[in-house]
Amino acid sequence: MVDLSICIVNWNTESQLKECLRSIYEHTEGITYEIFVVDNASRDGSVEMVRNGFPGVRLIANRENRGFAAANNQAIRLARGSYVILLNPDTVIMDNALGTMVRFMEGHPDAGAIGPKLVNADASVQHSIRRFPTFGIALHDNTILGRLFLFRGRVEDYKMTDFSFDRVEEVDATSGAALMVRRDVLGQVGPLDEGYFMFIEELDLCRRMRAQGHRIYFVPDAVITHLGGESRRQNPGELVMVGQNSLMRYFTKFEGPKKTFLFKMLYKPLFIIGILYDLMFDSLSLLKYKTIRRDASKSKRRAMKIRGTFHFLRKDVGHFIFRL
Repeated sequence: MVDLSICIVNWNTESQLKECLRSIYEHTEGITYEIFVVDNASRDGSVEMVRNGFPGVRLIANRENRGFAAANNQAIRLARGSYVILLNPDTVIMDNALGTMVRFMEGHPDAGAIGPKLVNADASVQHSIRRFPTFGIALHDNTILGRLFLFRGRVEDYKMTDFSFDRVEEVDATSGAALMVRRDVLGQVGPLDEGYFMFIEELDLCRRMRAQGHRIYFVPDAVITHLGGESRRQNPGELVMVGQNSLMRYFTKFEGPKKTFLFKMLYKPLFIIGILYDLMFDSLSLLKYKTIRRDASKSKRRAMKIRGTFHFLRKDVGHFIFRL
């Protein structure tokens, strides 16, 4: 048995995956570990890069994109470590962060899972901890009601805007970009729910762990850079519907089908109105960033969001209204 099994799910992020793997080898010490890379049918040379450049990595090359949860479970089933970490390929390990996390788990047997301090490329702190979603939060974040600044107090509490990132804290959940879980706890609560293709699967897992009495901690001494969003930027068109499917699965599972059905009756029209409002706002913003402000990065982000909205309105709105 090894101390840690590192599970990385990759989809067309060859250069970032290479840097992630290199950082693991260069900045991990004092523990034994194994690395799994599960590739979801990448077309950018990721598989060949891992085979040729990192022969010690256990590579699983899928012929189709199985999604985040299912791909991680492929590695988890083969893992031999006392602990398992779900690690995004767009992360960079710093200052023996993985060793620090393992030592924390060893010293806190009540911890079912932990998350590190995630930072951006400029070293600013990412808000990587969460409370569990509620119907009210979904109405604020995803519908026109949020644009009207309703539920503001609840949202600030949900997003824990006053959270201190300089001390160990027990939390509801931490980001799936770097989530370390005790392997025997996974044996108790089960692996990731493969009904989620992407998004919310880590919240589902953390909620199941907490329901069985396991604690989840934020550990600031372990610092990992999270560049973020490369896979999402490659296919923005489908992500709106993917996110909605995950959200409704979560609510159906934990709030019950009857409550969720009633929630959908209110949520769906307000979501559509919010989408149309955002489309107008984003179009005006894109024009501003292309002409007056001339900000290429912001123009790119706005254009990507607009493409995702148009894809949803053309391809997915019927499914969203009548079948979700």
